Amino acid sequence: MRNSVFMITFIMLYNVVKSQTHGGFEQYYYTGAGVSTVVPKVYYESRSKWYSEVRYNYEELQTVSFNSGKIFSNKKLLSYTITPFAGIVLGKLNGGTLGSNIKMEYKSLFFSAESQYTFSVEKKAENFFFNWSELGYQLTSLMYAGFALQLTHPYELRNNWEAGVMIGFTYKSWTFPVYVFDPAGNKINFVLGINWEWTHTKSGNTK
Repeated sequence: MRNSVFMITFIMLYNVVKSQTHGGFEQYYYTGAGVSTVVPKVYYESRSKWYSEVRYNYEELQTVSFNSGKIFSNKKLLSYTITPFAGIVLGKLNGGTLGSNIKMEYKSLFFSAESQYTFSVEKKAENFFFNWSELGYQLTSLMYAGFALQLTHPYELRNNWEAGVMIGFTYKSWTFPVYVFDPAGNKINFVLGINWEWTHTKSGNTK
């Protein structure tokens, strides 16, 4: 199993790494409402606008997912990035994923939405749709704040909505987001993040 995971990761990321322009590492810690887990993610974006990522504990505990897709973007006053992706899921849940990442910015206002449908090849009851959306405002060069919304729709069950607030702090290439979901309810839970990203220029400099 470990060798198979390594080979799949190498095949998906090889072409991206050798022409890399942007990448990063994200790690989120989920706690509250009887849940406590760490969700890491590593991603790369190539000069040719291809995207690849590896995630763990995202779709299910003890489960790794490999996703790849094509980036479509436009940087103007209203800039946007749309990345449809597909991938495989291995571990406690085995199957595949189809989804998209959407990011939009207008001056200091930003919006993002990550949507995906994950299906199991073993148990249809494990299929689900998930969306994470954020609407925020860049208060200063070092801090932003806004709202977040999670939607989970398990197979043949009703939607599960979770609304929350967020605040984030940035320093150089580091970002430290904090989310509080259901802050006024009895199922309050927190998500704490530590994110790092780099940009590789054509001259070979890394920021």
